[in-house]
Amino acid sequence: MADTINQKPCVVQKIETPQGFSVSYKDHLLYSKYNPSKSIISTIENLQLLPGTIILCCSPVLSYGITELLNKLPENCLIILCEAEQALANFSTAEGIYNNSDKRILSCHTKKLNELPLSIYDLANTGLYKRVIKIDMSAGVQFNKEFYDRLFAACSDSVMTFWKNRITLTRFGRRYSKNLFENLHYLADSKPITDFFGSVEKPVIVFGAGESTQTLLSSLRAQDIKQSALSDFFILCADTALQPLLKNGIKPDGVFVEEAQSVIVKAFTGTPKKIHIFAGLSSIPNLVHRAGASNISYFFTEYAQGSFFDSLKAQSFMPPENKPFGSVGLTAVYYALKFRKCQEVPIYVTGLDFSYSTGLTHTKGALAHILRLIHANRLLPPQNYAAAYGIGTEFTSGKNGSPVVTTPTLKSYAQMFRSFFANEKNLFDAGECGLPLAIPSGVPKAPAKKEFNIKTTSFSNSQKNELQNHLNNERKSLEYLRDLLTGKTDFTGKELSEEIRKIAEPREYLYLHFADGFKYKNEQSFLNRIRIEIDYFLKII
Repeated sequence: MADTINQKPCVVQKIETPQGFSVSYKDHLLYSKYNPSKSIISTIENLQLLPGTIILCCSPVLSYGITELLNKLPENCLIILCEAEQALANFSTAEGIYNNSDKRILSCHTKKLNELPLSIYDLANTGLYKRVIKIDMSAGVQFNKEFYDRLFAACSDSVMTFWKNRITLTRFGRRYSKNLFENLHYLADSKPITDFFGSVEKPVIVFGAGESTQTLLSSLRAQDIKQSALSDFFILCADTALQPLLKNGIKPDGVFVEEAQSVIVKAFTGTPKKIHIFAGLSSIPNLVHRAGASNISYFFTEYAQGSFFDSLKAQSFMPPENKPFGSVGLTAVYYALKFRKCQEVPIYVTGLDFSYSTGLTHTKGALAHILRLIHANRLLPPQNYAAAYGIGTEFTSGKNGSPVVTTPTLKSYAQMFRSFFANEKNLFDAGECGLPLAIPSGVPKAPAKKEFNIKTTSFSNSQKNELQNHLNNERKSLEYLRDLLTGKTDFTGKELSEEIRKIAEPREYLYLHFADGFKYKNEQSFLNRIRIEIDYFLKII
């Protein structure tokens, strides 16, 4: 606990001590009155720092310990000075502690601290930084301790999110890009998803594949509410919730799919072909052969960032884009909000539990449940108890007070739901179990009859021509790049390297799935791998 001293409140004063200066603020000394720098220097001397660390130096005030910290920094480390108390920030500025020319030190203005996690993500995007630590540089941290803790957690999450995304792209990035180019061939014959925007007057129900979907379906059966009554609702569902709905006599108006792997095709086995599918451009292309292009509407989930994706999104033929939510249920809610005609149209969500009970991970009839039943035997029961006791799982209290099982990934989805949708008007949680979603609870009620008129448009000839020209130009660029890499041009030396960079660097899909593919590299091993990818994508384009 900081020492106290009688001073005028909210006044920052520099106090001389036998071994340096301390600072008083709000009746507290921010450093010891005997040896102000001893404590923080001791803390820094005991630090075990790893390369690639971002260090949040909270409330640096007089910058004690910064020099010692710089002296022991390993490679690729960065110090960020953070001060949440405006009066202390002004004092430190007057003392000149932010006037440091060392490029390993950055200062974050008090009013910019809330944006720091986004800046941290951009820093992680360089591939140099892998972790974040926090150092309390003075007792000034105590005035905003909870804020600093949240800031540190958010910055850590930013770095972790980047590297999780990198792992995902390393595993699936090539498949995402392959699916993207294949689906672009079908895009011009599909129904634009924008036809649905602002068109739905009926109340909307969004079904996920969590256990609360089964609870709601049982409740509807008990009320003898069958498909005839549910036709007064606009029904959307996640891909894995399709089978449970059909088994209960409910044909949804739309199914959302983002899965890039062929396993999701099993969720559509035996289903009517006329069900409309809302598919991500990077989702599995096989569904178009099943449903027909006219029964598919595409959207674009930004699975990666880069010049290629920016230029692609700028084309007139491209469908609307959305951030990668990670959960197709969140994507369904995001577009349901766009589909309704106005904010007065209610939307109910169920099955977005982001948790499960011991033995059952999904609602009955979902793909995971069906596969479990198929493979069940005397040694492998249909109940999936292992999922409740795996690495990283934890028991917590659900929205109805009963214990549920969740994981860090599922918790992040629930947090994302709360962040994006908590303030949406007339969005209700119809699920009785699962993690809290921070929206009012509500049960779907039979509405008055509403008209349902979806616009009927198609891609214009100019859009179709633009799409075809884009694919043709991409093919020609790849062929030219192949010639550059195989020595079939007159370029040599630096001129050749620059010409290769000019073509390859803005086409991130060629290398984003490399383990080191977070940025383009003018290295022979990197270019050799790009050469292989060119042939692969030329066959698709």
